[in-house]
Amino acid sequence: MTIALHKHVNPAPVCACGFGDSYNAYAYSAAVFKGSMYIGTGRANLVFLRFGMPNVHIDMWPVPIEYKNYEQAFEERVSAAEIWRFSPESSTPRRVHQADWYQPETGTPFRRHYGYRSMCTYKERSSDKALYVASTSRSRGDGPDLMVSYDGESFQRLPKPSIVSEFSSNEVTLTSIRSLLQYDELLVTTITGASNGNVNGAGITTIFATDDPTSGKWFSINGKGLGTFPEVVVVYELCIHQGLLYAGTGGINGFQLWRGQRISKYDFKWELVVKDGGGRGALNQGIISLCSHRDYLYIGTGIQNGGHDRTNNVGPAAAEVLRLAPNDELELVCANPRDGLLPLSGRGPGFGNYFNAYIWKIVSIDGKLLLGTMDWSIFGLWALRDERKTRFGRLLDWDTMQVFLSSYGGAELWCSEDGVDWNCMTHNGFNNIYNFGIRNIIKWNNHTYACTANPFGPEVLTRTSDLDPGEYRLNPKGGCQIISI
Repeated sequence: MTIALHKHVNPAPVCACGFGDSYNAYAYSAAVFKGSMYIGTGRANLVFLRFGMPNVHIDMWPVPIEYKNYEQAFEERVSAAEIWRFSPESSTPRRVHQADWYQPETGTPFRRHYGYRSMCTYKERSSDKALYVASTSRSRGDGPDLMVSYDGESFQRLPKPSIVSEFSSNEVTLTSIRSLLQYDELLVTTITGASNGNVNGAGITTIFATDDPTSGKWFSINGKGLGTFPEVVVVYELCIHQGLLYAGTGGINGFQLWRGQRISKYDFKWELVVKDGGGRGALNQGIISLCSHRDYLYIGTGIQNGGHDRTNNVGPAAAEVLRLAPNDELELVCANPRDGLLPLSGRGPGFGNYFNAYIWKIVSIDGKLLLGTMDWSIFGLWALRDERKTRFGRLLDWDTMQVFLSSYGGAELWCSEDGVDWNCMTHNGFNNIYNFGIRNIIKWNNHTYACTANPFGPEVLTRTSDLDPGEYRLNPKGGCQIISI
Protein backbone atom coordinates (compact mmCIF):
# COMPACT_ATOMS: atom_id res chain seq x y z
CA MET A 1 0.00 0.00 0.00
CA THR A 2 1.36 3.43 -0.96
CA ILE A 3 1.09 6.01 1.79
CA ALA A 4 0.33 9.68 1.16
CA LEU A 5 2.78 11.79 3.10
CA HIS A 6 2.74 15.04 1.15
CA LYS A 7 1.27 17.86 3.24
CA HIS A 8 1.27 20.54 0.51
CA VAL A 9 -0.32 20.28 -2.93
CA ASN A 10 2.01 22.91 -4.33
CA PRO A 11 5.45 23.00 -2.71
CA ALA A 12 6.61 26.60 -2.44
CA PRO A 13 10.14 27.96 -2.89
CA VAL A 14 11.09 30.22 -0.01
CA CYS A 15 14.31 30.99 -1.82
CA ALA A 16 14.96 30.83 -5.56
CA CYS A 17 17.81 31.70 -7.91
CA GLY A 18 20.51 31.08 -5.32
CA PHE A 19 19.34 33.76 -2.86
CA GLY A 20 19.18 36.19 -5.78
CA ASP A 21 22.65 35.20 -7.06
CA SER A 22 22.49 32.00 -9.10
CA TYR A 23 26.23 31.44 -8.77
CA ASN A 24 25.01 30.00 -5.45
CA ALA A 25 24.58 26.67 -7.20
CA TYR A 26 24.37 24.08 -4.41
CA ALA A 27 22.61 24.23 -1.07
CA TYR A 28 25.64 22.28 0.11
CA SER A 29 24.86 22.18 3.84
CA ALA A 30 22.01 22.93 6.19
CA ALA A 31 21.54 23.15 9.96
CA VAL A 32 19.20 24.61 12.56
CA PHE A 33 20.98 26.64 15.24
CA LYS A 34 19.40 28.69 18.02
CA GLY A 35 16.03 28.84 16.27
CA SER A 36 17.30 29.84 12.81
CA MET A 37 18.00 27.79 9.69
CA TYR A 38 21.41 28.11 8.04
CA ILE A 39 22.35 27.17 4.48
CA GLY A 40 25.94 26.93 3.26
CA THR A 41 26.35 27.27 -0.48
CA GLY A 42 28.61 25.80 -3.14
CA ARG A 43 29.49 28.31 -5.84
CA ALA A 44 29.43 27.90 -9.61
CA ASN A 45 29.96 24.14 -9.42
CA LEU A 46 29.94 23.56 -13.18
CA VAL A 47 32.53 26.29 -13.62
CA PHE A 48 34.82 24.74 -11.02
CA LEU A 49 34.17 21.34 -12.59
CA ARG A 50 35.45 22.71 -15.89
CA PHE A 51 38.57 24.08 -14.21
CA GLY A 52 39.41 21.08 -12.07
CA MET A 53 38.13 17.85 -13.63
CA PRO A 54 39.22 17.47 -17.27
CA ASN A 55 38.07 13.83 -17.33
CA VAL A 56 34.43 14.90 -17.06
CA HIS A 57 33.20 15.30 -20.63
CA ILE A 58 30.09 17.18 -21.75
CA ASP A 59 29.77 17.80 -25.49
CA MET A 60 28.50 21.36 -25.09
CA TRP A 61 29.27 23.05 -21.78
CA PRO A 62 25.97 24.04 -20.09
CA VAL A 63 27.18 27.35 -18.64
CA PRO A 64 29.61 29.93 -20.00
CA ILE A 65 33.17 30.11 -18.71
CA GLU A 66 33.44 33.88 -18.51
CA TYR A 67 36.57 34.20 -16.41
CA LYS A 68 39.85 32.45 -15.79
CA ASN A 69 40.30 30.68 -12.49
CA TYR A 70 41.88 32.99 -9.87
CA GLU A 71 41.60 36.14 -11.98
CA GLN A 72 40.38 39.16 -10.02
CA ALA A 73 36.94 39.42 -11.61
CA PHE A 74 36.28 35.74 -10.94
CA GLU A 75 37.29 36.10 -7.30
CA GLU A 76 35.19 39.21 -6.78
CA ARG A 77 32.02 38.04 -8.53
CA VAL A 78 31.90 34.26 -8.60
CA SER A 79 34.04 32.14 -6.33
CA ALA A 80 33.21 33.08 -2.72
CA ALA A 81 31.06 30.59 -0.78
CA GLU A 82 28.29 31.99 1.41
CA ILE A 83 26.21 31.22 4.49
CA TRP A 84 22.60 32.38 4.66
CA ARG A 85 20.30 32.62 7.64
CA PHE A 86 16.52 32.18 7.81
CA SER A 87 15.19 33.57 11.09
CA PRO A 88 11.70 33.14 12.56
CA GLU A 89 11.37 36.93 12.75
CA SER A 90 11.80 37.60 9.02
CA SER A 91 10.49 36.10 5.80
CA THR A 92 13.64 37.19 3.96
CA PRO A 93 16.88 35.22 4.32
CA ARG A 94 20.02 37.19 5.09
CA ARG A 95 23.64 36.50 4.20
CA VAL A 96 25.71 36.23 7.38
CA HIS A 97 29.02 35.13 5.93
CA GLN A 98 31.02 35.28 2.70
CA ALA A 99 34.35 33.52 2.22
CA ASP A 100 37.25 35.80 3.03
CA TRP A 101 40.42 36.39 1.04
CA TYR A 102 43.52 34.21 1.16
CA GLN A 103 46.90 35.77 0.45
CA PRO A 104 49.44 33.22 -0.86
CA GLU A 105 53.15 33.73 -0.34
CA THR A 106 53.43 34.74 -3.97
CA GLY A 107 50.75 35.93 -6.36
CA THR A 108 47.44 37.70 -5.98
CA PRO A 109 44.84 36.96 -3.29
CA PHE A 110 41.84 34.74 -3.93
CA ARG A 111 38.73 33.64 -2.06
CA ARG A 112 39.56 31.02 0.53
CA HIS A 113 36.44 28.78 0.15
CA TYR A 114 34.13 28.05 -2.76
CA GLY A 115 31.83 25.76 -0.81
CA TYR A 116 30.56 25.01 2.69
CA ARG A 117 29.96 21.30 2.36
CA SER A 118 28.83 20.39 5.88
CA MET A 119 27.41 21.91 9.06
CA CYS A 120 26.92 20.57 12.58
CA THR A 121 25.03 22.08 15.47
CA TYR A 122 26.98 21.12 18.58
CA LYS A 123 24.81 20.68 21.68
CA GLU A 124 25.70 20.77 25.34
CA ARG A 125 23.05 19.60 27.82
CA SER A 126 20.51 19.63 24.96
CA SER A 127 21.14 23.32 24.21
CA ASP A 128 22.77 24.69 21.07
CA LYS A 129 26.31 25.74 21.95
CA ALA A 130 28.07 26.21 18.60
CA LEU A 131 27.55 25.94 14.86
CA TYR A 132 30.48 24.30 13.07
CA VAL A 133 30.92 24.69 9.32
CA ALA A 134 33.38 22.77 7.14
CA SER A 135 34.73 24.10 3.87
CA THR A 136 35.67 23.10 0.36
CA SER A 137 38.80 25.14 -0.19
CA ARG A 138 40.82 26.18 -3.19
CA SER A 139 43.57 23.95 -4.56
CA ARG A 140 46.14 26.77 -4.24
CA GLY A 141 45.20 27.36 -0.62
CA ASP A 142 46.28 25.75 2.62
CA GLY A 143 43.64 23.04 2.94
CA PRO A 144 40.08 22.76 4.25
CA ASP A 145 38.92 24.83 7.18
CA LEU A 146 36.58 24.32 10.06
CA MET A 147 34.72 27.44 11.19
CA VAL A 148 32.69 28.09 14.31
CA SER A 149 29.96 30.51 15.27
CA TYR A 150 28.47 30.98 18.72
CA ASP A 151 25.85 33.55 17.76
CA GLY A 152 25.02 32.61 14.16
CA GLU A 153 26.24 35.99 12.99
CA SER A 154 30.04 35.86 13.05
CA PHE A 155 32.19 32.93 11.93
CA GLN A 156 35.84 32.35 12.75
CA ARG A 157 38.31 29.84 11.33
CA LEU A 158 39.71 27.31 13.77
CA PRO A 159 43.31 26.05 13.93
CA LYS A 160 44.12 23.41 11.33
CA PRO A 161 45.03 19.88 12.43
CA SER A 162 48.11 18.17 11.02
CA ILE A 163 46.95 15.68 8.35
CA VAL A 164 48.90 13.23 6.22
CA SER A 165 47.43 11.78 3.01
CA GLU A 166 48.27 8.74 0.90
CA PHE A 167 48.93 11.26 -1.87
CA SER A 168 52.22 13.09 -2.10
CA SER A 169 51.88 16.59 -0.69
CA ASN A 170 53.84 17.85 -3.70
CA GLU A 171 51.17 16.57 -6.08
CA VAL A 172 47.86 17.00 -4.29
CA THR A 173 46.39 19.44 -1.79
CA LEU A 174 43.64 18.27 0.54
CA THR A 175 40.66 20.53 -0.03
CA SER A 176 37.34 19.33 1.34
CA ILE A 177 35.45 18.09 4.41
CA ARG A 178 32.06 16.47 3.78
CA SER A 179 31.04 14.77 7.04
CA LEU A 180 30.74 16.54 10.37
CA LEU A 181 28.77 15.23 13.35
CA GLN A 182 28.62 15.20 17.11
CA TYR A 183 29.16 11.91 18.94
CA ASP A 184 28.62 12.39 22.67
CA GLU A 185 31.07 15.22 23.57
CA LEU A 186 33.20 14.67 20.45
CA LEU A 187 33.12 16.49 17.14
CA VAL A 188 33.93 13.93 14.43
CA THR A 189 35.01 14.50 10.83
CA THR A 190 36.86 13.12 7.82
CA ILE A 191 38.72 14.59 4.86
CA THR A 192 36.91 13.94 1.59
CA GLY A 193 38.41 15.91 -1.29
CA ALA A 194 41.74 16.82 -2.80
CA SER A 195 42.99 18.82 -5.76
CA ASN A 196 43.72 17.48 -9.28
CA GLY A 197 40.11 16.36 -9.71
CA ASN A 198 39.96 14.22 -6.56
CA VAL A 199 36.92 15.97 -5.12
CA ASN A 200 35.66 12.68 -3.65
CA GLY A 201 38.93 10.78 -3.31
CA ALA A 202 41.26 12.39 -0.80
CA GLY A 203 43.21 9.18 -0.28
CA ILE A 204 42.94 9.49 3.49
CA THR A 205 40.63 7.23 5.51
CA THR A 206 41.35 8.53 8.99
CA ILE A 207 38.40 9.60 11.11
CA PHE A 208 39.30 12.52 13.36
CA ALA A 209 37.69 13.57 16.64
CA THR A 210 38.19 16.21 19.31
CA ASP A 211 36.43 17.47 22.40
CA ASP A 212 37.85 20.95 21.82
CA PRO A 213 37.87 22.05 18.16
CA THR A 214 39.26 25.46 19.12
CA SER A 215 42.54 23.85 20.22
CA GLY A 216 43.41 22.38 16.81
CA LYS A 217 44.19 19.08 18.56
CA TRP A 218 42.46 16.26 16.69
CA PHE A 219 42.94 12.55 17.28
CA SER A 220 42.45 9.55 15.02
CA ILE A 221 39.72 7.25 16.30
CA ASN A 222 40.46 4.54 13.72
CA GLY A 223 44.23 4.21 13.80
CA LYS A 224 45.79 4.65 10.37
CA GLY A 225 42.43 4.36 8.62
CA LEU A 226 39.96 1.83 7.25
CA GLY A 227 40.89 -0.83 4.74
CA THR A 228 43.65 -0.36 2.18
CA PHE A 229 44.05 2.01 -0.74
CA PRO A 230 42.52 1.83 -3.38
CA GLU A 231 39.95 -0.64 -2.01
CA VAL A 232 39.10 2.24 0.30
CA VAL A 233 39.89 5.67 -1.12
CA VAL A 234 37.83 7.84 1.21
CA VAL A 235 35.51 7.80 4.20
CA TYR A 236 32.59 9.58 2.59
CA GLU A 237 29.75 9.52 5.11
CA LEU A 238 29.31 9.16 8.90
CA CYS A 239 26.19 8.28 10.86
CA ILE A 240 25.17 7.32 14.41
CA HIS A 241 22.84 4.31 14.60
CA GLN A 242 21.72 2.70 17.86
CA GLY A 243 24.53 4.43 19.72
CA LEU A 244 27.31 3.20 17.42
CA LEU A 245 29.31 5.17 14.85
CA TYR A 246 29.09 3.99 11.24
CA ALA A 247 31.43 5.01 8.43
CA GLY A 248 30.63 4.59 4.75
CA THR A 249 33.51 4.49 2.29
CA GLY A 250 34.16 4.73 -1.42
CA GLY A 251 36.60 2.55 -3.30
CA ILE A 252 37.63 1.01 -6.57
CA ASN A 253 35.60 -2.19 -6.12
CA GLY A 254 32.61 -0.80 -4.24
CA PHE A 255 31.77 0.69 -0.87
CA GLN A 256 32.47 -0.70 2.55
CA LEU A 257 30.43 -0.07 5.70
CA TRP A 258 32.31 -0.03 9.00
CA ARG A 259 30.99 0.11 12.57
CA GLY A 260 32.84 1.64 15.49
CA GLN A 261 32.16 0.93 19.15
CA ARG A 262 33.64 3.39 21.63
CA ILE A 263 36.07 1.84 24.11
CA SER A 264 37.54 4.98 25.65
CA LYS A 265 37.67 8.67 24.78
CA TYR A 266 39.49 8.40 21.44
CA ASP A 267 39.61 4.62 21.13
CA PHE A 268 37.01 2.87 18.99
CA LYS A 269 36.87 -0.80 18.04
CA TRP A 270 36.04 -1.08 14.33
CA GLU A 271 34.53 -3.96 12.40
CA LEU A 272 33.73 -4.37 8.71
CA VAL A 273 29.98 -4.90 8.32
CA VAL A 274 29.41 -4.76 4.54
CA LYS A 275 31.93 -4.97 1.70
CA ASP A 276 32.11 -5.15 -2.11
CA GLY A 277 29.40 -2.56 -2.62
CA GLY A 278 26.81 -4.76 -0.93
CA GLY A 279 27.27 -7.46 -3.56
CA ARG A 280 27.10 -5.09 -6.54
CA GLY A 281 30.80 -4.28 -6.69
CA ALA A 282 32.05 -1.13 -8.36
CA LEU A 283 28.56 -0.07 -9.49
CA ASN A 284 27.96 0.75 -5.83
CA GLN A 285 31.17 2.74 -5.75
CA GLY A 286 30.49 4.75 -2.63
CA ILE A 287 28.05 5.38 0.19
CA ILE A 288 26.63 8.83 -0.50
CA SER A 289 24.09 8.92 2.34
CA LEU A 290 23.35 7.12 5.61
CA CYS A 291 20.30 7.44 7.83
CA SER A 292 19.15 5.77 11.04
CA HIS A 293 15.40 5.15 10.95
CA ARG A 294 13.63 2.94 13.46
CA ASP A 295 15.67 -0.28 13.74
CA TYR A 296 17.40 0.03 10.37
CA LEU A 297 20.39 1.87 8.95
CA TYR A 298 19.56 3.06 5.42
CA ILE A 299 22.30 3.28 2.80
CA GLY A 300 22.20 5.39 -0.36
CA THR A 301 24.84 4.68 -2.99
CA GLY A 302 26.29 6.38 -6.04
CA ILE A 303 29.12 6.60 -8.56
CA GLN A 304 31.06 9.85 -8.56
CA ASN A 305 30.88 12.37 -11.41
CA GLY A 306 27.13 12.00 -11.83
CA GLY A 307 26.95 8.23 -12.07
CA HIS A 308 29.78 7.74 -14.58
CA ASP A 309 33.32 7.72 -13.24
CA ARG A 310 35.36 8.03 -16.42
CA THR A 311 38.65 8.15 -14.55
CA ASN A 312 38.14 4.61 -13.23
CA ASN A 313 35.79 3.47 -16.03
CA VAL A 314 32.86 2.75 -13.70
CA GLY A 315 29.24 3.11 -14.82
CA PRO A 316 27.03 4.65 -15.84
CA ALA A 317 24.55 3.11 -13.42
CA ALA A 318 21.69 4.18 -11.20
CA ALA A 319 22.10 4.28 -7.43
CA GLU A 320 20.68 1.77 -4.98
CA VAL A 321 18.95 1.99 -1.61
CA LEU A 322 19.91 -0.71 0.88
CA ARG A 323 19.40 -1.16 4.59
CA LEU A 324 21.19 -2.90 7.42
CA ALA A 325 18.80 -4.94 9.56
CA PRO A 326 19.19 -5.40 13.35
CA ASN A 327 20.69 -8.85 12.72
CA ASP A 328 23.32 -7.27 10.42
CA GLU A 329 21.70 -8.74 7.30
CA LEU A 330 21.87 -6.42 4.30
CA GLU A 331 18.45 -5.95 2.73
CA LEU A 332 17.72 -4.62 -0.76
CA VAL A 333 15.25 -1.74 -0.80
CA CYS A 334 15.54 -0.30 -4.32
CA ALA A 335 18.15 -2.39 -6.07
CA ASN A 336 19.05 -5.06 -8.59
CA PRO A 337 18.05 -8.56 -7.45
CA ARG A 338 20.99 -10.73 -6.38
CA ASP A 339 21.92 -13.69 -4.25
CA GLY A 340 18.34 -14.90 -4.43
CA LEU A 341 17.02 -11.65 -2.96
CA LEU A 342 14.45 -9.26 -4.45
CA PRO A 343 14.14 -5.56 -3.54
CA LEU A 344 11.60 -5.07 -0.77
CA SER A 345 10.01 -2.10 -2.54
CA GLY A 346 9.69 -3.92 -5.85
CA ARG A 347 11.75 -1.12 -7.41
CA GLY A 348 15.11 -1.33 -9.09
CA PRO A 349 18.10 1.01 -8.79
CA GLY A 350 17.23 4.69 -8.87
CA PHE A 351 13.58 3.86 -8.05
CA GLY A 352 13.41 2.54 -11.60
CA ASN A 353 14.87 5.72 -13.07
CA TYR A 354 18.16 5.06 -14.89
CA PHE A 355 19.15 8.73 -14.48
CA ASN A 356 19.08 8.76 -10.66
CA ALA A 357 22.84 8.58 -10.20
CA TYR A 358 23.02 9.42 -6.48
CA ILE A 359 20.85 8.83 -3.48
CA TRP A 360 22.11 12.20 -2.31
CA LYS A 361 20.27 12.57 0.99
CA ILE A 362 18.23 10.38 3.34
CA VAL A 363 16.78 11.83 6.54
CA SER A 364 14.29 10.69 9.19
CA ILE A 365 11.81 13.43 10.10
CA ASP A 366 8.70 12.98 12.24
CA GLY A 367 8.79 9.20 11.84
CA LYS A 368 9.11 9.32 8.06
CA LEU A 369 12.00 8.71 5.69
CA LEU A 370 12.65 11.42 3.11
CA LEU A 371 15.04 10.65 0.27
CA GLY A 372 16.41 12.95 -2.43
CA THR A 373 18.18 11.96 -5.64
CA MET A 374 20.51 13.46 -8.21
CA ASP A 375 19.14 13.04 -11.76
CA TRP A 376 21.49 13.69 -14.69
CA SER A 377 18.93 13.45 -17.52
CA ILE A 378 19.09 17.22 -18.12
CA PHE A 379 22.57 16.84 -19.59
CA GLY A 380 20.89 15.36 -22.66
CA LEU A 381 20.23 18.97 -23.64
CA TRP A 382 23.95 19.42 -24.26
CA ALA A 383 24.83 16.02 -25.71
CA LEU A 384 25.45 15.77 -29.45
CA ARG A 385 23.09 13.13 -30.76
CA ASP A 386 25.70 11.27 -32.81
CA GLU A 387 28.04 11.17 -29.80
CA ARG A 388 25.58 9.56 -27.40
CA LYS A 389 26.95 6.32 -25.97
CA THR A 390 23.91 4.08 -26.44
CA ARG A 391 21.87 3.19 -29.51
CA PHE A 392 18.76 4.30 -27.64
CA GLY A 393 20.34 7.67 -27.00
CA ARG A 394 21.26 8.14 -30.64
CA LEU A 395 17.71 7.29 -31.69
CA LEU A 396 16.14 9.71 -29.22
CA ASP A 397 15.04 12.80 -31.12
CA TRP A 398 14.95 16.30 -29.71
CA ASP A 399 11.18 16.64 -29.38
CA THR A 400 10.81 13.32 -27.56
CA MET A 401 13.58 14.30 -25.16
CA GLN A 402 11.83 17.60 -24.43
CA VAL A 403 8.60 15.78 -23.58
CA PHE A 404 10.48 13.40 -21.28
CA LEU A 405 12.37 16.18 -19.50
CA SER A 406 9.24 18.25 -18.97
CA SER A 407 7.77 15.40 -16.90
CA TYR A 408 10.80 13.59 -15.50
CA GLY A 409 13.80 15.91 -15.79
CA GLY A 410 15.08 17.04 -12.40
CA ALA A 411 15.63 15.42 -9.04
CA GLU A 412 13.18 13.14 -7.29
CA LEU A 413 12.01 13.26 -3.67
CA TRP A 414 10.60 10.08 -2.13
CA CYS A 415 8.87 9.43 1.17
CA SER A 416 8.23 6.32 3.26
CA GLU A 417 7.29 5.34 6.79
CA ASP A 418 8.65 1.80 6.76
CA GLY A 419 11.32 1.91 4.02
CA VAL A 420 9.30 -0.54 1.90
CA ASP A 421 6.33 1.41 0.53
CA TRP A 422 7.40 4.68 -1.10
CA ASN A 423 5.50 7.71 -2.32
CA CYS A 424 7.06 10.11 -4.86
CA MET A 425 6.68 13.78 -3.93
CA THR A 426 8.29 15.07 -7.14
CA HIS A 427 9.58 13.46 -10.33
CA ASN A 428 10.85 16.69 -11.87
CA GLY A 429 12.73 18.86 -9.41
CA PHE A 430 9.56 20.54 -8.18
CA ASN A 431 8.68 21.61 -11.74
CA ASN A 432 12.20 22.86 -12.41
CA ILE A 433 14.37 20.59 -14.56
CA TYR A 434 17.43 22.58 -13.50
CA ASN A 435 17.00 21.34 -9.91
CA PHE A 436 18.98 18.25 -10.81
CA GLY A 437 19.70 17.29 -7.20
CA ILE A 438 18.15 17.44 -3.75
CA ARG A 439 21.23 18.06 -1.67
CA ASN A 440 19.70 18.59 1.78
CA ILE A 441 16.41 18.00 3.58
CA ILE A 442 15.80 19.70 6.91
CA LYS A 443 12.99 20.50 9.34
CA TRP A 444 12.78 24.02 10.71
CA ASN A 445 10.03 26.11 12.28
CA ASN A 446 7.47 23.28 11.91
CA HIS A 447 8.09 22.92 8.17
CA THR A 448 10.26 20.60 6.12
CA TYR A 449 12.47 22.00 3.37
CA ALA A 450 14.12 20.45 0.35
CA CYS A 451 17.36 22.23 -0.55
CA THR A 452 18.46 21.77 -4.14
CA ALA A 453 21.57 21.66 -6.27
CA ASN A 454 21.11 23.74 -9.41
CA PRO A 455 24.34 24.89 -11.10
CA PHE A 456 22.69 26.13 -14.31
CA GLY A 457 23.05 29.86 -13.88
CA PRO A 458 23.21 32.77 -14.18
CA GLU A 459 23.24 31.81 -17.88
CA VAL A 460 22.61 28.46 -19.51
CA LEU A 461 23.19 27.18 -23.05
CA THR A 462 19.78 27.26 -24.71
CA ARG A 463 19.09 25.14 -27.80
CA THR A 464 15.99 24.54 -29.93
CA SER A 465 16.98 21.39 -31.85
CA ASP A 466 19.66 18.73 -32.23
CA LEU A 467 21.33 20.87 -34.89
CA ASP A 468 21.18 24.15 -32.99
CA PRO A 469 24.59 25.14 -31.51
CA GLY A 470 22.66 27.25 -29.00
CA GLU A 471 23.46 30.47 -27.21
CA TYR A 472 23.94 31.40 -23.57
CA ARG A 473 20.92 33.13 -22.10
CA LEU A 474 19.90 34.24 -18.63
CA ASN A 475 18.21 31.39 -16.81
CA PRO A 476 15.43 32.52 -14.44
CA LYS A 477 15.32 29.00 -12.97
CA GLY A 478 19.05 28.71 -12.24
CA GLY A 479 20.64 28.65 -8.78
CA CYS A 480 19.78 26.61 -5.71
CA GLN A 481 16.29 26.65 -4.25
CA ILE A 482 14.97 26.15 -0.73
CA ILE A 483 11.50 24.62 -1.07
CA SER A 484 8.87 24.19 1.62
CA ILE A 485 7.36 20.74 1.21
